Amino acid sequence: MIASHRLTFSSPSARLQYILLMGLFRLAVTRGLYGRFARGLGRFFDPENAVILQDGEAAPYRILLNDGYWTRFALYLAPYEPEVDSVLRAAAGATPLFCDLGANMGYWTTRAAPLFEQVIAVEASARTFERLQGNAAALPGVTLHRAAIHARSGQVLTFVNTHLSHASARLMGDMPAGAQDRTETVTTLAIDDLVPPGTAALIKLDVEGAEIDAITGAARALSEGSVLIYEDHGNDPDCTVSAHLLAHPDFRLYSSQNGLIAMPDIATIRALKSDPFKGYNFVAAHADSPLLAEIMQGFAKSAKPR
Repeated sequence: MIASHRLTFSSPSARLQYILLMGLFRLAVTRGLYGRFARGLGRFFDPENAVILQDGEAAPYRILLNDGYWTRFALYLAPYEPEVDSVLRAAAGATPLFCDLGANMGYWTTRAAPLFEQVIAVEASARTFERLQGNAAALPGVTLHRAAIHARSGQVLTFVNTHLSHASARLMGDMPAGAQDRTETVTTLAIDDLVPPGTAALIKLDVEGAEIDAITGAARALSEGSVLIYEDHGNDPDCTVSAHLLAHPDFRLYSSQNGLIAMPDIATIRALKSDPFKGYNFVAAHADSPLLAEIMQGFAKSAKPR
C-alpha cells in the first residue's frame, strides 16, 4: 500500500517476539529458512501473539507472529502487492463490488472495504476463515463465505491445509496431501453465483491451482464486463492460466506492475516472471468491458504529472 504503515502489538510478549523475528529475518537467506525460524520461535511464545498492521483508512489487519508468510511483509513494512493496490484504486468508484476470492485472512478485503460499496470475500480453509472473520466480519458492506471457488456451486471437495504455509492451501485435485498436511471438506461456489447479473465486478482470484475451474464458473460475469485480477505463478513456465485466457480472442491481459501494460502473448508474460517463488498478478477482461476502460483511465490519471 502507498499509505504509511503503523504497527501495534497484542501484548508486551508480542513486541519481544517481533524484535527477535527482525533479527532472525536478517539471518535468513531464503524464504523457507525464515519460515522455519518464525515457526520455531513461535513455539516459545503465546500462539495468539500478533502484530496489528494499520494502513491509512483501511481496517487493522491482525497477523500472528508465528506466521512465516505474513510476517515477512509486516517486518519490513514493505508495500504488499502494490500492483493489486493500483488496480483497486483505479476501479474505486467505477464498480460497486469487489470480490476477494481465496481471501486468506482478509488483507485485500480490509483494504477494499473503504473503496467499494460491497465486498464479498471467500476462503476455503476453516482455520483461515476464522482469522478472516476476526479481521473483516464487522466491516460495513462486507460479506464472508467459507467455500471453495470452482466451476459449479454445490460440490463437496477435499481441501488441503499444507503444514508449511496457509498461503499454499489448495483443493486436493491430482496432488495428494502430505503426511503432515490437514484435510477437510468444503462446498464449492461459482463466481457467477456470487456476482449479481448486470454487475461488472472487480474480482481478485487467488485459488492455488483451481484458477481455470474458477474462470469457467465466471463465464457470465466476465461476459458482462467484470475484470479479473489473477495470479500466474513464477514456477509455471507454461503460464497455464494466462494461456487459457489468451485462447479466447476477446480477452485482453495486462500487467499492472508499472502502469497498465498489455500482455499480448505468453512470451511477454513469461519474461516478467523472474522469481520462481513468487506469484505474479495480472489483469484480464473482455476487450469491450466498460469497467476495464474505467480502470485504464484511472491508471492514465495517476500517471499524469501533478
